[in-house]
Amino acid sequence: MSEQDSGILDVEDEEEEEVPGAQDLVDFSPVYRCLHIYTVLGLRDVFENYYRKQRRKQARLVLQPHSNMHETLEGYRRYFNQIVGFFVVEDHVLHTTQGLVNRAYVEELWELALSKIVAALRTHSSYCDDPDLVLDLKNLIVLFADTLQGYGFPVSQLFDMLLEMREQYGEILLKRWNITFRQILDQDNYSPIPVSTEQEYRQYTSQFPLQDPELEKLPFPKKLPFSEFVPKAYCQLKEFIYACLKYSEDLHLRYICWQHLRCVALTGPCEICIY
Repeated sequence: MSEQDSGILDVEDEEEEEVPGAQDLVDFSPVYRCLHIYTVLGLRDVFENYYRKQRRKQARLVLQPHSNMHETLEGYRRYFNQIVGFFVVEDHVLHTTQGLVNRAYVEELWELALSKIVAALRTHSSYCDDPDLVLDLKNLIVLFADTLQGYGFPVSQLFDMLLEMREQYGEILLKRWNITFRQILDQDNYSPIPVSTEQEYRQYTSQFPLQDPELEKLPFPKKLPFSEFVPKAYCQLKEFIYACLKYSEDLHLRYICWQHLRCVALTGPCEICIY
């Protein structure tokens, strides 16, 4: 099933284009026709068994990820698109054929699929050492999960897996910022920063929230009570915390999870500096 635009806003008439449904993208008439013929012949059970058997085979193919899926976001996107397409079709058949498939069959198929999806994502995401790709993948998984949840499929396992990926994401960030902090340390001269003008002084205090009334009163030129490392490290610390918290957007975390994430975001750079 190919990707379709989800609807765009026409600026002129401010009317949103209607999102096409499964019946607009797939021709279900051969399925309906076969079901009708087998029903008339008194062989409906035969067709039901045949249909379900064939769809199980197709599900196994859909759920098999490409070996290089982890290399690009597009690889994951194709994988998710084909799974969504498969289950949207099954949901449509469930609601339009009066028993060709039933809720128990669809739920069993989804349960089997979900375990394979989670296993595939765990394996392929473990190869990733790019925090930007991990973050993009997280957003894609959230969209995938929300889409299928909209069709009534349980997706809590996907969000549990995203919490596991959060730890991996944090470790990747620590490695990246470890290099950054080391570079700042190596380039530092460990000497107080001299400032000759008010403009220079404000430039540094805008980077680092220094509050020293006594220093404020001293005439120029004067020296700040820290080296270049402090404002640079402070800026990088803010970037690190932002990157950590960015992952948890749209994850519907409970308060305790947010507290844990804030703790990791704040203590991680300290561990880097101590190390």
